Amino acid sequence: KAKIKSFVFSPDGQLMVTASNTGVTLWNTQGKQLWKSPFITQDYYIPVVDFHPDGKMIVALGNKEVKLWNLNGEEIQTLHHKETIQAFRFSLDGQTIATLSPQEVKLWSRSGEELQILKRSGLTSLTVPGRVYPNKDYVGRFSNVSFSPDGKTIFTIDEGNVNLWSQEGKLLRNLSTLMAYRVAPNSNNTAILTGHPEGARLWNYQGKLLYVFQHRAQFYLSMSWSPDNQIVATAGLYGVELWNAEDGKRIQTLPRISLWNILENLDLNYYCRDVSFSSNGQIIAAICNFYYGSDVLKHGLRLWSRDGQELWTPDENGYDSYVFSPDSQMLAVKHEGQLILLKLSVRKK
Repeated sequence: KAKIKSFVFSPDGQLMVTASNTGVTLWNTQGKQLWKSPFITQDYYIPVVDFHPDGKMIVALGNKEVKLWNLNGEEIQTLHHKETIQAFRFSLDGQTIATLSPQEVKLWSRSGEELQILKRSGLTSLTVPGRVYPNKDYVGRFSNVSFSPDGKTIFTIDEGNVNLWSQEGKLLRNLSTLMAYRVAPNSNNTAILTGHPEGARLWNYQGKLLYVFQHRAQFYLSMSWSPDNQIVATAGLYGVELWNAEDGKRIQTLPRISLWNILENLDLNYYCRDVSFSSNGQIIAAICNFYYGSDVLKHGLRLWSRDGQELWTPDENGYDSYVFSPDSQMLAVKHEGQLILLKLSVRKK
């Protein structure tokens, strides 16, 4: 039986592509299978399938190759690396594809022509006394690649350093961000979020540190911009927190799970990850866990309104990933390897 590991909506919200242990499949949102390829993607936690921004191509991440198809299931192109490819990204205009392997990032044209190769900067920042890097597998390698919304800047993470590159492959600057694991630019090309175990940091494109979003000695796991760029959401060991992106001040900590009061009263450990906003900015979602030692006792999906009201928490255990539809009307959630589509609505007071 196929077990889904990655999934995403098309830009128009009419289709979905999934990657499972049996291949890559294109569906409509009524659950009808349109075509399937036996191509087996990697088992990374990160997304391994996606649509091109114009919605006319599908891309999937294999071992040392990235494969592209049209919507009829016809193979268009295969992009190759000598090493295992760990991630791919499209520029927002869809004209450039970035593929990342441990020692290099390749930039490709939409038609599959190799444009540039970005090599590691050689900067090292992980040997800091008394501090532990969250993932030692990232030492000595690239671990992240992404584009600015205008496509003019490429962001990479190399041994915890965030580097900014031009489209021509020139290293523009290094943000000197110890132990960074994620980069997220806002939508108007004015500010950059970098994720760290000790909080998210906000920078401008000139490399000036503006704010550090940190509350208590929290270990942070993920972060997200609201679509209007006014709020930053962070998720970690104390749950989900909202911050004002204009002045760096904390707005609130979102309430814990009211349906799970028995676990709440036991004062168990709690953390959240994979926080994000719906495209209309009205709903915030995260995956949250109660745990004791190394045992997760309850984990699942959380939904809040933008003002912090708890909207929905399924009592059933096992929801481990989700994707909002582009129009914010549906939510796709994965439960024990199966995909479920839910309709969304926010009730007005």
